[in-house]
Amino acid sequence: MKGCLTGVALWLLSGCAMATQLDIKNLNFSYPESTEIQYRLPWFTSADNPQAAKRINDFIFSRFLNQLPGNDPQATLNKLAKAGIDATANLDYTVVYRDDKILTLNLFVEGCGAYCESYNVPLSFDLASGANITLDDLLTPATIAQLNTRVRKDIRSQIAAFVEQHKSEWAKQINAENGEDFNYEELYASCATYEGGLFYVDKFSLQKGDLVFINGRCSNHASRAMDELGDFTTKIAAATLQDQLTPYGKSLISGQSEKPLSPAPSLNDKLVYGTLGKSMRIVMNIACDDTSASGAYFYEKYGSPIELIGKCGTENLQHYELKTAVSAEVEEKITLDLKDGIYQGVWESNGKTLPIRFE
Repeated sequence: MKGCLTGVALWLLSGCAMATQLDIKNLNFSYPESTEIQYRLPWFTSADNPQAAKRINDFIFSRFLNQLPGNDPQATLNKLAKAGIDATANLDYTVVYRDDKILTLNLFVEGCGAYCESYNVPLSFDLASGANITLDDLLTPATIAQLNTRVRKDIRSQIAAFVEQHKSEWAKQINAENGEDFNYEELYASCATYEGGLFYVDKFSLQKGDLVFINGRCSNHASRAMDELGDFTTKIAAATLQDQLTPYGKSLISGQSEKPLSPAPSLNDKLVYGTLGKSMRIVMNIACDDTSASGAYFYEKYGSPIELIGKCGTENLQHYELKTAVSAEVEEKITLDLKDGIYQGVWESNGKTLPIRFE
């Protein structure tokens, strides 16, 4: 498991009047009869902006534990960990960056199926609202597509330089150690060649004025030990994209606006609070892959997930069609449209129809 914070708390402070002050502590769960930590998550509190802290906590719990934290987040983690967290063997985190407006975390996840694989999930949050920051918040679709190509080319460049530098010594070393040749050019040949969709900008965060993109290693599980490059990191200075940033992006990164701005409405990678029927409080957290959506919604009172799949953000991010997964006992359908800056629509199940809206 990766290392993390050694203290019990970290204060995120600022002299700016608009900045949110967060107190962070660890939620830990150790292996049975051991002091080694298996699951470690951050828990944020804020005296001046409790709603921002709540949104960050709810996002992390709903996305990585598939459950709302409830009134006792440590008890919730303990209960889920003892039952098994969806084949997740380990969870850990680091605070990567923070300033007056942005908090960036890295979640380290080890998932186990036929074998175990680890991966990193970078996340950046707007400290004014607690909302997860997406590329769509910051840049136009055309610019994002250009960045996708730019990151792919950077990965290919890193691979080419590494192969050229080491190919002469590899053959001798591998043959001496194993008595056989190992072709590193073949190992990296198929990496970063996929050109469909926005694959290479899927994982990103904000750090010190940079947009930082993380892409997974080239090797599969069997050849992982021979892969010396590992994950790829590409940093692009936000200043070089100044003219292509949205108004929200400029206010967040360059600080051109004293008053906090909000991004264009979207449900992709956003935790949103809403109401089902007249007063039932619910929470939703979905993610989009091209036009496909997956995620869940939760009744705040209970905190358990109701899994969702469907069509994501069609008609310029203004129309969403979601339904419960095939495994659900009773099918539910949710249709949402953006009206007056709010996603609202209809929830349907078993012949019953209720209004639904998200803030």
